[in-house]
Amino acid sequence: MTGENNASRTNAPGTNEPGANEPMSKQCEAGFCESRREPLADYLANRDFVSSTQLRRFDKSGLTASQLADGGLVTGTVMGEALHALVLEPEVFSQQYLVLADADHDRRAPSEAELMRRIWLDAWQWSALSYARDALLACSQAPVADWLSAGNKELSIYWIDEVGARWKARPDCFTRGIVLDLKTTSDCRPDAFKRTREHFGYDLQAAHYVEAVTRLTGSTPQFAFLSVELSAPYSVWVHELEAGEIRAARLLLDQLKHAYIAASKTAGDAAGSA
Repeated sequence: MTGENNASRTNAPGTNEPGANEPMSKQCEAGFCESRREPLADYLANRDFVSSTQLRRFDKSGLTASQLADGGLVTGTVMGEALHALVLEPEVFSQQYLVLADADHDRRAPSEAELMRRIWLDAWQWSALSYARDALLACSQAPVADWLSAGNKELSIYWIDEVGARWKARPDCFTRGIVLDLKTTSDCRPDAFKRTREHFGYDLQAAHYVEAVTRLTGSTPQFAFLSVELSAPYSVWVHELEAGEIRAARLLLDQLKHAYIAASKTAGDAAGSA
């Protein structure tokens, strides 16, 4: 299903791949859905489509992406992003991060320019990331290692819905059967993580990802948060959302999208019209 090269494109059945030399937003019509293998920076920089993060920021602020000083672009914590790279894209981790005081991690001496470009991690950070990764892969609650091995990781999905609004999503990992979202947290126990989900609007993100994968593959997947703590004992909990939780989140997501579309028409944002 996925391409191997950066910015390669794959399409759901029944869609046509746009011309390589034209902006994607000018080729798309309602019902279009496409996946792209591209760097995260390219996904974040694409202002023609709206993500669940931008929707959740609109929910709190009432401002569309074009009305926010940063364009609605938000990155995570250093440790959270590093764990995502280590677990989901180890080759990206090797290119973007430098583990200090670990001669075995990078045997090739990087150039000075490389040293300045990479994100530095100290021995404690590397230890925490390694233990968290190993805990995830050894999880006995669910077949996490198998899911991660079989799934499409960090694949961008773009689509235009029936009213012509443009959306995008980049699930951490997905198959036709399940979507996985990796979350670092201070307390992964169900009650505590449920409060975290409610505070940050994670279920809206889950519903958005499920919609993206459904449109791309034609199959409606289940959804699970993989929550992991970055301190000993590096506890892991798999939170599989019930169908009713996804339905409830989808209703809220649809309401939020309608409100965003109305606001974006005034602001001139991409979601307002195709």
